[in-house]
Amino acid sequence: MWSFWVACAFAAIGAVAPLAFSIGDHSRLTGVVIPFGIAAVALGANAVVYHRGRPLAVALYFIAGMAIVYGALAMLAVPIRLAVVGTCAAGAAKCPPGLEQPLTSGENNGLTAATFCGVLAVFIGFFGLLVLYRRRTAVAREQAAVWPAQPPAKTTPEPAAAAPPTPAPADSTPAVHAESEKEVAEEPKELPAPAEAKELPEPAEAKELPEPLEAKELPPPA
Repeated sequence: MWSFWVACAFAAIGAVAPLAFSIGDHSRLTGVVIPFGIAAVALGANAVVYHRGRPLAVALYFIAGMAIVYGALAMLAVPIRLAVVGTCAAGAAKCPPGLEQPLTSGENNGLTAATFCGVLAVFIGFFGLLVLYRRRTAVAREQAAVWPAQPPAKTTPEPAAAAPPTPAPADSTPAVHAESEKEVAEEPKELPAPAEAKELPEPAEAKELPEPLEAKELPPPA
């Protein structure tokens, strides 16, 4: 974001530089205000909306770069035209037809400052665009690291090695024997089989009771 804002500031400085160095004099470089102004607006918009996508950021940077290049070529065309066509005397009040006055010191300084600021704006804007592309690429790599493209292969777990038996200590043998003897002593002993029931003697035969005596008749009272 700050790269695009700095590039916007340099483009704005390049737009007003020819006017600032030629205050009070006629300048043939004032037309650079329009393309450099467009470039400053495009770079400022890029600083605001660059997060909406790389295609939009690239389009705005392309517009700004083309505007700066057009303005710089328009300024450089003035000294080239003067060198080809020729100039009249510096102190002449009116030049012959087809000839122009040579560049003044203000126009030279304005041309240098505007061209320098335009080049800086292009390079700084490109740096901001490069940082934007690298940031998006780093985010994509992090997402790819978090979510792999292929599922992890299933691996069968290897059987764990059996642990070697731990030898019993030598001192534990008497204790083991004592515990075994105690368990044997505590086991319930078998009860002896019950004795067979002896046969009872047969009951004696019942003897016949004697018959009762007949009652004798008592004598009548006197």
